[in-house]
Amino acid sequence: MTLLSARSAPFLVLLLALVSFGVGLAELPVQDRDEARFAQAARQMAATGDLIDIRLQDAPRHNKPALIYWAQTAAIWITGASGETPIWVHRLPSYLAGALSALAMIWAGTPLVGRRAAVIAGVICATIYMLHAEARTAKTDAALLLAVILAMGAMGRAWLDIARPWLTPFIFWTALAAGFLLKGPMVALPMIGAIIWIAVQFRRVHWLLRLRPLPGAILFAALTAPWFIAITLVTDGAFWSASLGGDLSDKITADGEHAASPPGFYLLTIWFTFFPWSLLIPLAISYAWMFRSDPKTAFLLGVLIPGWIVFEAVPVKLIHYTLPLYPALMLLCGAAMVRVFDGTLRLSRWARAIGSIGWLIALAFFTAVAVVLPVAYGPAEGVHIPSTLGALVFCGAGLVGLILFWRNVLPGAIAALALCGVVMGWTLTAASLPAARDFWIADQITEAMSANACLTGPVALAGYAEPSSVFRLGTDTILTDADGALAYLADGANRAAWIDPALISNAPNNAEAAPTINGMSIGNFRPVQLRLYVSPGVPAAADPCAG
Repeated sequence: MTLLSARSAPFLVLLLALVSFGVGLAELPVQDRDEARFAQAARQMAATGDLIDIRLQDAPRHNKPALIYWAQTAAIWITGASGETPIWVHRLPSYLAGALSALAMIWAGTPLVGRRAAVIAGVICATIYMLHAEARTAKTDAALLLAVILAMGAMGRAWLDIARPWLTPFIFWTALAAGFLLKGPMVALPMIGAIIWIAVQFRRVHWLLRLRPLPGAILFAALTAPWFIAITLVTDGAFWSASLGGDLSDKITADGEHAASPPGFYLLTIWFTFFPWSLLIPLAISYAWMFRSDPKTAFLLGVLIPGWIVFEAVPVKLIHYTLPLYPALMLLCGAAMVRVFDGTLRLSRWARAIGSIGWLIALAFFTAVAVVLPVAYGPAEGVHIPSTLGALVFCGAGLVGLILFWRNVLPGAIAALALCGVVMGWTLTAASLPAARDFWIADQITEAMSANACLTGPVALAGYAEPSSVFRLGTDTILTDADGALAYLADGANRAAWIDPALISNAPNNAEAAPTINGMSIGNFRPVQLRLYVSPGVPAAADPCAG
C-alpha cells in the first residue's frame, strides 16, 4: 500500500486513466442515438461558426446547453479536422474529462477519507465500466462527472473548515457553472443532497458561508447568463420550452423515447455499472454504517443517498444517470479498503458472499457479451479471437482479484481488479462492439456508397432515421419516407436511396437482387433491412456502377 502514499501516485492514476480510456476511442463506431446527435450538432457548429444556436441538420437542438458542443467544436478546430470529422475527435473532451476525473478524485477525496483511500478512489474512477463507456462517448456525462467531483471537493473543504478563502469558492462556483452549461441543474443535485443531509444530522447550515454565496452567485451568473440570454433571444424563448417542457418533462413523465422503470433499477444495475469495484459495495456499506456519525462520512452519504432516492423516484431511468453520485461511493470504497488493511474494519462472511454473488453475475454477463457479440451480430464464425482473448484476460484477472479480496491480500486485489476493469473496457470497445457489424448500419451504408462512386448527391433514407446515418453520410442526408425517397430519385440522375423493403408495396421482381443491408438498430434494438434504389426510382443492380 506504500505506492498509494507515494508522491507520484496522482501522476500514476492519471496515466492509468489515459491508457485505460484511450484504447477504443477511435475503433468504436459512432453510437446512436445521443452521441450521434451531439457529434453531428457540434460538427455543424464548427462548420458554421454559430456558437449560440445549436442545430441538427435544419432542426433546432435545444434540449441541452452549449458547453459540450463548444468543447467538441474546439477539438475540431485544434486538431485541424474539417468536413466529415472522425468520431474520435468529438470524443476527445469526454476522454480528457474522464481522465481528469480520476485525478480530481484524489484532490477531492484526500480531506474526506485520507490520501491512500483517495488514491484508491482515483484507481476505481479510472477503471469502472460506466466511466469506460462515457469517456469514449461524445456527450456530456464524463465532463459532468468532472464538474461534480470538483464541486464536491470544494464543498467538502468548506464543510471541514479547511477551505482557502477565495480559491475554494472559486473552484466550487466555476465547477457548478460548467456543470450547468453541460446539463442544466443536474450538477447541483449531489450538493443539495449534502446540504440537506448535514442540516438534518448536524443542524448546521452556516458553514455554507465559507463558499461565499454572494460573490459566488455573481461569478456563476457571469459564466452562465450570457449564453442563456443569447439563446433566449435567438430562439424567442423556444429553448426553454424544448429543454424544460420537452427534455426534462419527458424524463419525469416517461413521455419521450425512453420507457419508465420501477424503483430499485439502480440498486440492481450498479453491480454492472460500478464493475469491477461493485465487489466492494458491501464493504463500503459496512464502513458507512460504522462511521455514519463522522462529519466526513456524513458528507459523503449526503452526496450519495438523497440524489439516489431522487433518481429511483423518477420514472425514466438510464444506467448512466447516477454517475454523478459515484464519486461519493468511490471514496467510501477507498476508505473501507484502507480500514480493512489497517485492521480496523472487518466484513462478515455473509456480506462478502452477497457482494461476491452479485459481482460474479456481472462478470459472467460481461464475459458472455464480449465473446458472443461478434459471433451473434457480426461476421465472426465460431470464435472472435481478439474478443475471446480479452475476455479470458479480464475474467481471469477478476477471479484472481476476488480470491485475493477474500484472503485480505488487498494490494493484490486492487491491482487485479484494476487490470480486470482496464482490459474489459479495451475488449468491449476496441474488439467486441466494433466486430458486431450488424449494429453499425450507417457504416455499412457508407461503405456501400464508397464502393459505388457513380452514385452522387445526398443519400436518401426511408425506414431508417438514426442520427448516426447523418453523421456518417453527411449533413445533407435526406431522412424521409418511401414516397419521398422515390420522388427524390425521380428528380435527378445518379441518385441513391436506401429504403426499407416493407415500405414498397409493389416492388419489381428484380428487387431482391439489389444490394441489401441487414442489421440491428442500436438505437431501439429492432431489426433493420434496407435496399438500394437508384434514379429514376428502381432497385439497383447487383453492381450499380458496372459498365
